[in-house]
Amino acid sequence: MAENSLFDIKKRVTAAKQTRKITGTMELIASSRLHRGRILLSNYQDWAEHMRKAVQCLPDSYFEPLAGCDGGSKKAYIVFGGSKGLSGSYGSNLLEYAAPIVKGHLVIASGSAAKAFFPDAYRYFDDETPSADGARAIAQTARTLFESKTVNEVYIIYMRGTQLLSEQLFPLVRLEEYNAMVIAEPSKKVLFKELFEEYIETVVFEAYLYSFVAEQVARVSAMDSATQNADEIIDGLQSKYNRIRQSNITQEIIMVSNAARGGGL
Repeated sequence: MAENSLFDIKKRVTAAKQTRKITGTMELIASSRLHRGRILLSNYQDWAEHMRKAVQCLPDSYFEPLAGCDGGSKKAYIVFGGSKGLSGSYGSNLLEYAAPIVKGHLVIASGSAAKAFFPDAYRYFDDETPSADGARAIAQTARTLFESKTVNEVYIIYMRGTQLLSEQLFPLVRLEEYNAMVIAEPSKKVLFKELFEEYIETVVFEAYLYSFVAEQVARVSAMDSATQNADEIIDGLQSKYNRIRQSNITQEIIMVSNAARGGGL
């Protein structure tokens, strides 16, 4: 019975060590992605701030809801839900926050977690490291919905640090009074269109980066906790194994000693 117990404990220690190896590897991968994401975000923030100031040069027509959207106020939400699993409560917290907000509206889901949570989403975008091309595709989908008057408002739901946010993308938000004296080269028609499109992609990409960084922070934390739990399990099982083994050795010594005494008599 004792031998079987020792064998079972050894199997459990081996399984825990394999789990620790997996979680440790996943933590290293997430840490690498987090480092890359933070660099991308840091390098992008100055550009995003510049674009926020530049977009205020657009005329009022860019900041007004489009008339003619059927069904009254209809909205679309871009939800950056991240990938499924191994990220602690990141995905569940964000998606539970989004669920009541997006109810009855169109959803553009980014990431496998959002795809699984919103099976009837208007469009899905797979898991990937944030890129300008990926942000452009998401922004184009949202802009098409808005300009075709399928919806008259578009929002982005994402996590910035530990804060869950729902921010308006369309119509644009005016932060300061429009200056009609703006000098545009080569022309206002060309400049305004390009500025508008670039700004939308910038906002989406920035939110994408913030979400990616928040997800990797959660994943590093989750994998670190899992690795520590595995270490504690291994230590506990090893202590139990040593106690049982020591007890078996003690019993064997006693049995040998008793046998020797009996033979002497």
